[in-house]
Amino acid sequence: MTPRLPAAFAASLAIASASATAAAGTVTVEQQSGRNVRVFVPTKPATPTPLVVMLHGCTQTAEDFAGATQMDALAEKEGFVVAYPEQSATTISSRCFQWWEPTHQARGAGEPKELADAALAVAKGHGVDEERVYVGGISAGAAMSVILGATYPDRFVAIGVIAGVEYKRATTLAGGLSVSQNGGPGADMQGDLAFAAMGTYARPVPTFVVHGTSDGVVAPINGEQVADQWRRTNTLVLGEGAIEPVISATGSAGYPFTRNVHRNKANGASVIEYYVVDGLGHAWPGGKMGESYADSRGPDATALMWAFFNGRTRSAPFDVPPAVISATPGATPDGGTPGADPMNPADPSRPSGSSPAPGDAGSGGCSLTREGSRSVGLCALLGLVFALAVGRRRLRRA
Repeated sequence: MTPRLPAAFAASLAIASASATAAAGTVTVEQQSGRNVRVFVPTKPATPTPLVVMLHGCTQTAEDFAGATQMDALAEKEGFVVAYPEQSATTISSRCFQWWEPTHQARGAGEPKELADAALAVAKGHGVDEERVYVGGISAGAAMSVILGATYPDRFVAIGVIAGVEYKRATTLAGGLSVSQNGGPGADMQGDLAFAAMGTYARPVPTFVVHGTSDGVVAPINGEQVADQWRRTNTLVLGEGAIEPVISATGSAGYPFTRNVHRNKANGASVIEYYVVDGLGHAWPGGKMGESYADSRGPDATALMWAFFNGRTRSAPFDVPPAVISATPGATPDGGTPGADPMNPADPSRPSGSSPAPGDAGSGGCSLTREGSRSVGLCALLGLVFALAVGRRRLRRA
């Protein structure tokens, strides 16, 4: 019988009840590797200071993504720096990170190099511990996070993948749309490719995955395949038998969900955590209502992803407490403090009882609440289709 998770989390994992503009840290926009990077520095950085790199989805800007995820507020509370590299509309009009292009799927060139170099520059410029650099994203940004895990495992300790796809699952424009809708090749094949891409830099990459069962842009099968791909890749790094079989637990936090965990056999730490969120569309769960690609209902991906990253280092990626499967780490009994529960966020900046009309907020009218998931799904799908169409026209002209 699958155990159930408590509905509430301890306050230690809570996002502060504040909007992004209320976070007391400093926001600057830097030029790194030829692109704008929005950087949030907390008032009192932790010692040592971690860095979380956040990659937005198609049609979004860095500011949109910061508002949707409310990562700045958590960074202010926990003392880590956040960098939001932005894809310019002059590079590609849809602002998608170009995960489907072979040019951007290998080390040493294209967007992976630009993003890895930008992360390193931000780390050096803000006194970040280079042993504690992580990357996460949504949609196209999530797909690029997977690529960075495979191509720059020496720069990024762990990755977070919200509504993304496995490594190198598409290598053409048409293939990008096809796999988003239908899933891709077998996870073992893609896992082998990711391991090969690591080359001499191969090391385990802890992976955090969230995918909604009602995602109409990136088919739900993709979340399972991402988790399976990284199980295979990490097994090739660590050796057969080093990763335990999956253990699952269910819970409800606005949306019902299943948490699937693969643990490190040596000490029980999570290697892969995969949340299947029943009813979630193409969105960041636990995000700020009215922002693009954000659903205010939990589980709260911002707090959970940071809890997964926190404490891991490049040289010791599993030097964290053992994963508790029958109850999520830090859980408290039902009836915990409202607003202190990343499984069921209830802070005043993201009310759960109302929603804006489609287009009230967000990127280009692509807003999402629990009542508006179809709106953002259509917007994101149209953005991807437009990106593919533009790419085809460029190829014809070449």
